[in-house]
Amino acid sequence: MPDYDLNRLGSRAFEQMVVALARRELGPGVRVFGDGPDGGREATFEGTINWSATSEGVAPALDVWTGYTVLQAKFQVKPKATPRDNALWLQQEIRKELDHWLEAAKNHTRLRLPDYLIFVSNVELSSVARVGGIDKIDSFVSSHLEKERKPHSRLRVKGVVIWHADQIRSMLDAHQSVRWAFPGLLTVGDVMSRLSPERVSLGSLEARDPLREELLHSLKADRWVRLSQSGGPGDAKLWLDDIAIDLPAAVEAADGGTVQAVRYVLELGDMVLRPREPDRVRRPNLVLVGGPGQGKSTLSQLIAQAYRTAMLTDADTGPGAEEILAGTREAMNRLDLPVPGNRRWPTRIDLAKYAEELASGAEVSLLRWISRQILRRTDRDVSAQALRDWLAAWPWALILDGLDEVPSQADRRLVYDKIDELLTTAEDRDADLLVVVTTRPTGYDERFSADTFRHLFLQRLPADHAAAFARQITDKRFTNDDEMRSKVGGRMVDASRDPVTLRLMETPLQVTIMSFIVEKFPTLPPDRFTLFNLYYQTMFEREVAKDIPIARFLSQHRIHIDRLHEQVGLTLQAASETADGAEAAMNPEDLHALAVARFVSRGFEPAQADRGATDLVRAATQRLVLLAPRDGGVGFDIRTLQELMAARALTEGDDLQVMARLRLIAHHPHWRNTWLLAAGHLLLASERFERSLLTLLKQLDTDSHRLNGRFPTAPSLAAEILDDNLARDRPRFERGLAQCLFTVLDHPPVNNRIGLGAALVRLARPPHRRLVFDRLHAAASAGAAQRAAAALVLQGMRRASPDPGQRVNIDNAYRHLALSQGEAAAVEAWLDARQTAGEAARMSTMAAHLEALVEPYGLSPEDRQLLHTGLAVLGDSRFKLLDDAQETAVPSRRPPGRPEALLTALRREDIAQALEFALENAPSSHWAIEATLGYAFKSAQNRQPVGPALLRSIAEANASADEADGW
Repeated sequence: MPDYDLNRLGSRAFEQMVVALARRELGPGVRVFGDGPDGGREATFEGTINWSATSEGVAPALDVWTGYTVLQAKFQVKPKATPRDNALWLQQEIRKELDHWLEAAKNHTRLRLPDYLIFVSNVELSSVARVGGIDKIDSFVSSHLEKERKPHSRLRVKGVVIWHADQIRSMLDAHQSVRWAFPGLLTVGDVMSRLSPERVSLGSLEARDPLREELLHSLKADRWVRLSQSGGPGDAKLWLDDIAIDLPAAVEAADGGTVQAVRYVLELGDMVLRPREPDRVRRPNLVLVGGPGQGKSTLSQLIAQAYRTAMLTDADTGPGAEEILAGTREAMNRLDLPVPGNRRWPTRIDLAKYAEELASGAEVSLLRWISRQILRRTDRDVSAQALRDWLAAWPWALILDGLDEVPSQADRRLVYDKIDELLTTAEDRDADLLVVVTTRPTGYDERFSADTFRHLFLQRLPADHAAAFARQITDKRFTNDDEMRSKVGGRMVDASRDPVTLRLMETPLQVTIMSFIVEKFPTLPPDRFTLFNLYYQTMFEREVAKDIPIARFLSQHRIHIDRLHEQVGLTLQAASETADGAEAAMNPEDLHALAVARFVSRGFEPAQADRGATDLVRAATQRLVLLAPRDGGVGFDIRTLQELMAARALTEGDDLQVMARLRLIAHHPHWRNTWLLAAGHLLLASERFERSLLTLLKQLDTDSHRLNGRFPTAPSLAAEILDDNLARDRPRFERGLAQCLFTVLDHPPVNNRIGLGAALVRLARPPHRRLVFDRLHAAASAGAAQRAAAALVLQGMRRASPDPGQRVNIDNAYRHLALSQGEAAAVEAWLDARQTAGEAARMSTMAAHLEALVEPYGLSPEDRQLLHTGLAVLGDSRFKLLDDAQETAVPSRRPPGRPEALLTALRREDIAQALEFALENAPSSHWAIEATLGYAFKSAQNRQPVGPALLRSIAEANASADEADGW
């Protein structure tokens, strides 16, 4: 009997295995695990168990059980050193379980009590007669039940069986198909036997295996933390395993609570996710949602490294790889994370690069893309078909990083389609596949299906975590410099204690950048723009201070280098608006042209300009402060730093020009962080921009062609300005932003409900708590749409609030709304977005209803046809009118279709105005129809490219200024 390592499985995977074995041992009537009397997990079987017909060695002394049998799994995470200790542990667990059943029988807290019990455990028990663990536990169970067998007791257990480790191994020998479903129990030989002879080395992890080579290359590549590549003093290499951190995350569920993100992913990954498992996991995939610099990519690297470490644990690797593996194990031990028991093969994909390939028109499946990446890294050709076989034979962890860096909605739709195709393939092959996607929250409107994906929302670093991470960074950067370690460490501690600067230490990126800044600046920054801007200045001074030839050049040409960074940042930010520029790198020829134009605009002769540009490009392709070599050109290692430089470029010019640029990009989620950094720059420059920004927000949603009055952007912008702490010590400005934020209660928000709720949670503190809850309470006496808006926002607030006392206030405000049964049904249907079978016949189509609403406004036949074509975006979205006082419309929201035709129609002024009038005059209780329309097209409208128009307007403004100056 092979010594299968049951401890590799983890608790949930062990339970899944127990169900699979029990179905084969006892029969298909075994029902999957549910909650047990002690909050644990159990499975049940009702009927006859003929023990003589089960696998040899399971329960040879028994004959037949007839009745209700309960199986309970007792998984020991860390087995004891001796069989005696294991037996004592299991005996104690069984004692607790029996006591719970006796208590349940006494108090009538269980609908049904067992006739028989089977305890299943991974512990090793001695079979020595009378004194061994097996006999001792059997004796204990019998005596314990006999002692409690009183006349008034309802518990009448007729028999108990214990399946321990050796018996489970006997069952696995008898049922090899079960063992195959649990990779923790497999050997290399098992996998090789399942693959065809011509691919015999695939997955063997021996020298010929291309997957081994890919693991080793990826292991090395993902060790880097990009920011650590800056030069200068205190630049000890910041490897991932040096500074790895797990982050708190909120699980998307009303009672989901807060978890540690990486731990949560690895625990899910330790389960068997094959869709045909009897105890299958219903939502086996994850989306990690986090803001700029919050650590999404770093977490994705850590998850991938954890699985690479698990895969290579028994492999004979070279010293370089072993150093990284040892570092990863040490980091995981520091974070109290186990090396995954389910050894998933990991592959991490940059979605921006993949989307660029799809946008070129290539039909590239994810499996084919992975095949190409393996070929690029290893020069070994592994076909997509071979990977499909490998997917069926071995569990995978597919990590898709940077959905937010795919800015075009059309390209994102292609990415969604390809992910869905792979999920279909995986289901067809009964593959054990874990998919993890990372994205920013802004613009993440086309959500993955709630049927198969869970969402984790990364939270801000708590103060103590930020301080600990700061110490970790400082210790690693100044390993051999006690004086600097003490000085920088002290300043970081001071920063973590100051409420103002602590707001700038809420993400790993911010803490890391702060550690660079405090080396030089004892006065710490008050806002995000200043934080990142000081980082740029710090890096510049470092480069100038180096004893290298480029240092003097940098010092002499600082103004040109500043402007070059800004122009490259703006150009790349505009280029990365589409998939063609998603990699955000500028080739040397374009960089040279940009530098020449810069020198010429300052009056240099062409020959001088060309020489200066050549020197700049040479410096940039080595490294120029924040610009680093990348894919044959240059780019920014950190996306936020690119956005910083774009923001600086946007704010050059007179006030009218600057505000016009901000208005142009305000709706687009790709530009949101740039917009906020630019706002921070302006507010730092002058108080006059408080009024300018408030005026911009008030006027932003007046364009009828966009229907912005129905689906506004301004409340979200106000929320993010408040969240960025830009209204600190500006009470009048803060009140103006609060009033703008409150307009979210005018119409139910079609997206960003949780973000808006979080903003109101943060605002609902002194001195604004009363104001916030007064406005929410006032919605109770408003129209149905306003009441629904308040209900949706309050649900978002409850999800976002960490304060139990504040949640009480939120719950009271929700109850104060006193939603009718119909109103509550409409809100729940909007959130659920699904329709049960058989409802369609009783429901009306939203598209036809909207066309009827527009009919009285006299559109021409051509415009009516355009609108009809455009409303096809709603697909089969339907609603039903309840027979209540308000005739409430309850929606069934299908996934939207392609919105391009509707966007074309809305460019016609007559169509846009007619639809605006129709929505304005529709009953307030029909808000869900309007909200469904907004959900269908608004995201695509907001993502329409604005970069070309922005660059054109800046070029025209510069040309006009030169002409006015006589240049």
